[in-house]
Amino acid sequence: MLRVAVNATPLLSPLTGIGNYIAELGRALAATGEVDLHSFYGFRWRHETPQPPPRGARGPAAQSLRDAIKPFVPFKRELRGAQQQLMFARGLRRHAIDLYHEPNYVPIRFDVPVVTTVHDLSWLRYPDAHPIDRVRWLEKGLPRALEQSASILVDSEFVRQEVLTTFGIDPQRVTVAHLGVGAQFRPRSREETNAVLRPLALVHGSYLLTVGTIEPRKNLAHALEAYALLPPALRERFPLVVAGAKGWRSGAMEVKLRQLADCGQIRFLGHVPGGDLPALYAGAAAFVFPSLYEGFGLPPLEAMASGVPVLVSDRASLPEVVGEAGVTLDPERPERTAELIVALMGDAGERTRLSGAVVERARGFTWEACAKLTLAVYSRAGAFAEPGG
Repeated sequence: MLRVAVNATPLLSPLTGIGNYIAELGRALAATGEVDLHSFYGFRWRHETPQPPPRGARGPAAQSLRDAIKPFVPFKRELRGAQQQLMFARGLRRHAIDLYHEPNYVPIRFDVPVVTTVHDLSWLRYPDAHPIDRVRWLEKGLPRALEQSASILVDSEFVRQEVLTTFGIDPQRVTVAHLGVGAQFRPRSREETNAVLRPLALVHGSYLLTVGTIEPRKNLAHALEAYALLPPALRERFPLVVAGAKGWRSGAMEVKLRQLADCGQIRFLGHVPGGDLPALYAGAAAFVFPSLYEGFGLPPLEAMASGVPVLVSDRASLPEVVGEAGVTLDPERPERTAELIVALMGDAGERTRLSGAVVERARGFTWEACAKLTLAVYSRAGAFAEPGG
């Protein structure tokens, strides 16, 4: 059985898209029984499937203290990297690792074959959406990582083409493994969503929804402008619900969202616990996602699996994910998006048709399929790759 090391360090932070990828893919890989997974959590190893730490293991007070200290620690990324490198190298030898999977762009230095996952090139296309130290880290580390990796995984054909065009890599080394959607995202009845929606003063089937990190790349301003252009009666019937955690440079948008919420024009929920998201999706009348750039786009897929019609940007990977089952919008034309929303919300029959179409489309995206493709890449990398340095 292939002994695979997975860098699970992102699971120590609040769960984001990459964290979900690590946890879900890890579970699907373990279920195959074909790999022996060893997880590296920053400075320690565990012989286990990658998983987030128990709730409360890293309390908010401790995290706040770390965040307060960080700006005053010189060379913090370099110091942390050196410490991680030492612990990582020891673990590779101690556990006799055959293959290392780096799910977050830039591998720690290694002496075994490595498979690297590149989720998108947003740091290159939209650098203002990322902290400057992360952009510099990727500018410095990703070209070397791609050169030295035995194989490269990407989330979509869109990202594959971006990687090939930008870095001039041999196409045979880059494999698309579409992400999956969890079984918890499914159509639900009014009775099933009531426990989550009632405390939020929301009514099943009577709100528009958008979910995503609050950051410029998600183009939330477009959704707000389009919604403001809807007829007052439609806005009264279908409030816009915005759910999302703080992102990079989210301050101004967060202030605007809270102002609009205070005026009763929208509902701003902020971060929604993962356990509540399935019901929040399933209770929506439609899902709006005008993002300017996505390497895959899990929120629209989660909405689709929940049986909710989706309106998504016609950019990047999103048309690849929604196919003919979704409605595409121009993320630079809010007036056109408003027209699309009016048409959709005024046609119950079309919403019913799209509801069935998106569920059928979502069935084609599973973590089991992602794991199968990943295992094939592992096999090729383990059999034919020379160790990196």
